Amino acid sequence: MALKPIKPIFIIDNMQELSASINRPFIGFPTPNNYSICHHHTCSRIAYVHLSNSQWSTVKALFSPLPESAEQERQRIKRAIALLEMMTGEQTGTDKDRAENYVAHGLNGQLDCIDEATNTTVYLRMLSEAKLLQFHQQASRTSRGGFLSPHNTATISDTQSHTRYAVDSWFGHNGEPPAIIPLAQWRSGWKPETAN
Repeated sequence: MALKPIKPIFIIDNMQELSASINRPFIGFPTPNNYSICHHHTCSRIAYVHLSNSQWSTVKALFSPLPESAEQERQRIKRAIALLEMMTGEQTGTDKDRAENYVAHGLNGQLDCIDEATNTTVYLRMLSEAKLLQFHQQASRTSRGGFLSPHNTATISDTQSHTRYAVDSWFGHNGEPPAIIPLAQWRSGWKPETAN
Protein backbone atom coordinates (compact mmCIF):
# COMPACT_ATOMS: atom_id res chain seq x y z
CA MET A 1 0.00 0.00 0.00
CA ALA A 2 1.44 3.37 -1.02
CA LEU A 3 1.92 5.80 1.82
CA LYS A 4 0.07 9.09 1.66
CA PRO A 5 1.90 12.33 2.42
CA ILE A 6 1.50 13.65 5.94
CA LYS A 7 -0.47 16.88 5.90
CA PRO A 8 -0.83 19.27 8.82
CA ILE A 9 -4.25 19.97 10.30
CA PHE A 10 -4.76 23.71 9.89
CA ILE A 11 -7.45 25.63 11.74
CA ILE A 12 -7.52 28.96 9.95
CA ASP A 13 -9.27 31.95 11.53
CA ASN A 14 -8.69 34.61 8.87
CA MET A 15 -7.77 35.08 5.20
CA GLN A 16 -4.25 36.31 5.97
CA GLU A 17 -3.46 33.09 7.85
CA LEU A 18 -5.05 31.04 5.05
CA SER A 19 -2.76 32.70 2.50
CA ALA A 20 0.31 32.19 4.69
CA SER A 21 -0.47 28.49 5.24
CA ILE A 22 -0.66 27.86 1.48
CA ASN A 23 2.82 29.34 1.04
CA ARG A 24 4.62 27.27 3.68
CA PRO A 25 4.88 23.72 2.41
CA PHE A 26 4.87 20.90 4.94
CA ILE A 27 7.17 17.99 4.07
CA GLY A 28 4.70 15.17 3.44
CA PHE A 29 7.32 12.44 3.10
CA PRO A 30 9.72 13.07 6.00
CA THR A 31 13.26 11.72 6.23
CA PRO A 32 15.68 12.16 9.13
CA ASN A 33 17.69 14.71 7.16
CA ASN A 34 14.66 16.67 5.93
CA TYR A 35 11.37 16.92 7.80
CA SER A 36 8.98 19.53 9.13
CA ILE A 37 7.01 19.88 12.34
CA CYS A 38 4.08 22.00 13.50
CA HIS A 39 4.14 24.36 16.47
CA HIS A 40 2.52 27.47 17.96
CA HIS A 41 -0.94 25.81 18.14
CA THR A 42 -2.99 24.29 15.31
CA CYS A 43 0.03 24.09 12.99
CA SER A 44 0.06 27.88 12.68
CA ARG A 45 3.84 27.68 12.29
CA ILE A 46 5.99 25.12 10.52
CA ALA A 47 9.67 24.50 11.24
CA TYR A 48 12.16 22.49 9.20
CA VAL A 49 14.59 20.03 10.77
CA HIS A 50 17.71 18.16 9.72
CA LEU A 51 19.16 15.43 11.94
CA SER A 52 22.82 14.57 11.65
CA ASN A 53 23.86 11.00 10.88
CA SER A 54 25.06 10.71 14.47
CA GLN A 55 21.70 11.86 15.87
CA TRP A 56 19.75 9.43 13.69
CA SER A 57 22.14 6.61 14.65
CA THR A 58 21.32 7.32 18.29
CA VAL A 59 17.62 6.91 17.50
CA LYS A 60 18.21 3.68 15.56
CA ALA A 61 20.30 2.28 18.42
CA LEU A 62 17.18 2.25 20.60
CA PHE A 63 15.89 -0.63 18.45
CA SER A 64 19.04 -2.75 18.74
CA PRO A 65 18.82 -5.55 19.50
CA LEU A 66 15.42 -5.88 17.87
CA PRO A 67 12.48 -6.09 20.28
CA GLU A 68 11.11 -9.58 20.81
CA SER A 69 7.48 -8.58 21.25
CA ALA A 70 5.00 -5.86 20.35
CA GLU A 71 5.01 -4.68 23.99
CA GLN A 72 8.81 -4.30 23.93
CA GLU A 73 8.56 -2.41 20.66
CA ARG A 74 6.00 0.01 22.10
CA GLN A 75 8.44 0.78 24.93
CA ARG A 76 11.17 1.47 22.34
CA ILE A 77 8.77 3.68 20.35
CA LYS A 78 8.14 5.74 23.50
CA ARG A 79 11.86 6.28 24.00
CA ALA A 80 12.42 7.10 20.32
CA ILE A 81 9.60 9.68 20.22
CA ALA A 82 10.96 11.33 23.39
CA LEU A 83 14.46 11.49 21.88
CA LEU A 84 13.21 12.84 18.55
CA GLU A 85 11.22 15.51 20.39
CA MET A 86 14.37 16.62 22.23
CA MET A 87 16.53 16.66 19.09
CA THR A 88 13.84 18.50 17.14
CA GLY A 89 13.21 20.92 19.98
CA GLU A 90 16.86 22.01 20.04
CA GLN A 91 16.54 23.17 16.42
CA THR A 92 13.04 24.63 16.51
CA GLY A 93 12.60 26.13 19.98
CA THR A 94 9.93 23.56 20.82
CA ASP A 95 12.18 22.25 23.59
CA LYS A 96 10.26 24.74 25.76
CA ASP A 97 6.98 22.88 25.19
CA ARG A 98 5.17 22.10 28.43
CA ALA A 99 2.50 19.49 28.99
CA GLU A 100 -0.96 20.07 27.58
CA ASN A 101 -1.81 23.64 26.47
CA TYR A 102 0.40 25.48 28.95
CA VAL A 103 0.49 29.11 27.82
CA ALA A 104 1.65 30.99 30.94
CA HIS A 105 4.72 32.20 29.05
CA GLY A 106 3.00 32.69 25.69
CA LEU A 107 2.84 30.35 22.70
CA ASN A 108 6.50 30.48 21.64
CA GLY A 109 7.61 26.86 21.41
CA GLN A 110 4.32 25.55 22.79
CA LEU A 111 2.47 22.71 21.08
CA ASP A 112 -1.22 21.87 21.26
CA CYS A 113 -2.66 18.43 20.56
CA ILE A 114 -2.95 19.11 16.82
CA ASP A 115 0.76 19.98 16.66
CA GLU A 116 1.67 16.97 18.82
CA ALA A 117 -0.42 14.53 16.78
CA THR A 118 1.12 15.76 13.53
CA ASN A 119 4.70 15.76 14.83
CA THR A 120 4.41 12.33 16.41
CA THR A 121 3.03 11.02 13.11
CA VAL A 122 6.13 12.44 11.39
CA TYR A 123 8.40 10.64 13.86
CA LEU A 124 6.48 7.38 13.51
CA ARG A 125 6.69 7.60 9.72
CA MET A 126 10.47 8.02 9.90
CA LEU A 127 10.80 5.03 12.24
CA SER A 128 8.60 2.94 9.97
CA GLU A 129 10.39 3.94 6.76
CA ALA A 130 13.73 3.04 8.39
CA LYS A 131 12.33 -0.48 9.00
CA LEU A 132 12.77 -0.05 12.75
CA LEU A 133 9.20 -1.19 13.47
CA GLN A 134 8.66 -4.95 13.21
CA PHE A 135 5.38 -5.30 15.15
CA HIS A 136 3.62 -2.02 14.35
CA GLN A 137 2.85 0.34 11.52
CA GLN A 138 2.14 4.04 11.61
CA ALA A 139 -1.58 4.68 11.26
CA SER A 140 -3.68 7.80 10.75
CA ARG A 141 -4.24 10.54 13.28
CA THR A 142 -7.57 10.57 15.04
CA SER A 143 -9.55 12.63 17.53
CA ARG A 144 -12.08 12.38 20.33
CA GLY A 145 -14.41 14.75 22.12
CA GLY A 146 -16.32 16.14 19.16
CA PHE A 147 -16.61 19.82 18.31
CA LEU A 148 -16.78 21.20 21.87
CA SER A 149 -13.63 19.65 23.34
CA PRO A 150 -11.65 17.91 20.59
CA HIS A 151 -8.39 16.13 21.34
CA ASN A 152 -6.07 14.67 18.68
CA THR A 153 -3.48 11.91 18.71
CA ALA A 154 -1.14 9.97 16.46
CA THR A 155 -1.75 6.22 16.25
CA ILE A 156 -0.03 2.95 15.47
CA SER A 157 -1.50 -0.43 14.62
CA ASP A 158 -0.19 -3.76 15.91
CA THR A 159 0.41 -5.79 12.74
CA GLN A 160 -0.38 -9.12 14.45
CA SER A 161 -3.32 -8.38 16.74
CA HIS A 162 -4.55 -5.43 14.62
CA THR A 163 -5.07 -3.48 17.85
CA ARG A 164 -4.78 0.24 17.27
CA TYR A 165 -2.95 2.36 19.85
CA ALA A 166 -2.99 6.07 20.59
CA VAL A 167 0.51 7.58 20.74
CA ASP A 168 -0.25 10.75 22.68
CA SER A 169 2.61 13.17 23.39
CA TRP A 170 0.37 16.04 24.49
CA PHE A 171 0.20 15.00 28.14
CA GLY A 172 3.96 15.37 28.71
CA HIS A 173 6.64 18.05 28.45
CA ASN A 174 9.04 18.05 25.49
CA GLY A 175 11.24 14.95 25.63
CA GLU A 176 8.97 12.94 27.92
CA PRO A 177 7.77 9.58 26.56
CA PRO A 178 4.29 9.66 25.05
CA ALA A 179 1.41 7.61 26.38
CA ILE A 180 0.81 4.54 24.21
CA ILE A 181 -2.51 2.97 25.09
CA PRO A 182 -5.24 1.05 23.25
CA LEU A 183 -7.18 3.50 21.12
CA ALA A 184 -10.53 2.34 22.54
CA GLN A 185 -9.32 3.22 26.05
CA TRP A 186 -8.00 6.60 24.84
CA ARG A 187 -11.30 7.37 23.10
CA SER A 188 -13.16 6.73 26.37
CA GLY A 189 -11.52 9.86 27.80
CA TRP A 190 -8.28 8.41 29.19
CA LYS A 191 -5.92 10.85 30.88
CA PRO A 192 -2.70 10.01 32.73
CA GLU A 193 -4.27 10.72 36.13
CA THR A 194 -7.08 8.26 35.40
CA ALA A 195 -4.71 5.44 34.52
CA ASN A 196 -4.73 2.38 36.79
